[in-house]
Amino acid sequence: MYTPTTTITKSDFLLYCEAPRHLWAKKNGQLIQKLSDFDQHLIDDGNRVESLAHEYLTTIYIPQHPGDKLLWQQSFSDGPFETRLDALVHKQSSNNYDLYEIKSSTGVDKKNVYDVTFQGIILEEQIPIDHYYVLHLDKEYIRSGNLDLGFLFIAEDITKKVSATKPEVLLLREEALETAKEKDFLKVDACLSPKDCPCPEICHPNLPDFSIFDIPRLSKPLKSQLLSQKILAAKDILPSFGLNEKQRLVAERARTNTEHIDRVVIKAELDRFIYPLWFLDYETCISAIPLFDGHHPQQQIVFQYSLHRLDRAGGELQHFGHIAVKKGDPSLELLKYLATDLGSPGTVIVWNKTFERTMNKELAKIHPEYAAFLEDVNDRIYDLGDLVNYGYYLHPGFKGSWSIKYVLPVMVPKLSYNEMEINKGDQASMAWWNITFGNLEEFEKEKLIENLDKYCELDTLAMVEIFMLFEICFRYPSPTYG
Repeated sequence: MYTPTTTITKSDFLLYCEAPRHLWAKKNGQLIQKLSDFDQHLIDDGNRVESLAHEYLTTIYIPQHPGDKLLWQQSFSDGPFETRLDALVHKQSSNNYDLYEIKSSTGVDKKNVYDVTFQGIILEEQIPIDHYYVLHLDKEYIRSGNLDLGFLFIAEDITKKVSATKPEVLLLREEALETAKEKDFLKVDACLSPKDCPCPEICHPNLPDFSIFDIPRLSKPLKSQLLSQKILAAKDILPSFGLNEKQRLVAERARTNTEHIDRVVIKAELDRFIYPLWFLDYETCISAIPLFDGHHPQQQIVFQYSLHRLDRAGGELQHFGHIAVKKGDPSLELLKYLATDLGSPGTVIVWNKTFERTMNKELAKIHPEYAAFLEDVNDRIYDLGDLVNYGYYLHPGFKGSWSIKYVLPVMVPKLSYNEMEINKGDQASMAWWNITFGNLEEFEKEKLIENLDKYCELDTLAMVEIFMLFEICFRYPSPTYG
């Protein structure tokens, strides 16, 4: 039997679905989540969407359904299970209700279905429910002038999905309740993602520096299989274990503490480069609500670029860059500078081509006058990170990652993000947001702009230095290298 203090809220339930031990940690006061400025930005974004959704329901939906009544953020409970709803609509015609769960996303995922199903099970014990909806942003909406709430939102009916999910959620919520009452956390399953874990000392105490969780794209069943064999260190994975080729190479780096170098492939890749070389990096900030004309929900707003130019091997390096911090859409101002600075021909080198190419495609839609320029840039892009991501060069110090934040300290230790005021992408995003929308003094803005300049320039300088090292060591290797 549960006690009055043993309750499972909707957020508790979702935390259990994420990982049972996370719920245990929360209920025992050991889930310490420190929100970054960017985390708070996403929460604030969600609150803004919720406010607009309330306006949509009260000014558009309800007037179109005379007699219906909107109940806002009502609380319900069923024994130990509690929830606070977003929106409940009482329909005069049937005397039944529809539930609306508000999300700032542009679609519905499995977590949303679990969320609504948990609420539905509680509600159906007390009131008749006809439909369950997720009221989310329409990814096809493009802003033109003032926000049009009638087109900004989509009410997606997930009633059938909720019905199909009920048996599973009924079992899971009982398991969550038992987990909340459990005294020994070792009897509760830990998460399988230490890098994102909110309670690593509970889920992953004494985790090796290079662990099985560092093996890229390792499936949950394989992680569980290794854990059942009490294998935590990547170096202890047997060569016969069922890894794919890239995963096997990463595990070998841990086991042998040596590099893997495919010199033939690396040389062939570098031979494709055409001078001058252009090393390009964007900084962006996401907004759930489209802020400017031509923008869609959950738009990545490009506000800064850094560009290094190298005319020939061993030649003089030139740097260009721009941060757009004036009022209005920063991307038009940014493109005016970029189109001047980034010439043709030449290979455009990035780190994570999917991101830069996607940004260029979106910029081309927003500003079609630059579409030809941006299409040409995309045609010339080469992802330097692929040399690591595809396993052509692997170092034990990368610990299975191809992030430049892991690669740079190993390959070019003289460069470091550690001492910089801004040293992560989310910090750069919030610096721009605070400059543009915050209430800062002019000297504070100037300091943030200076720090943004340094951070973004290091991103492209890091690519230059890594490229040069590949050239020296792998394209024209010395007899003693490796």
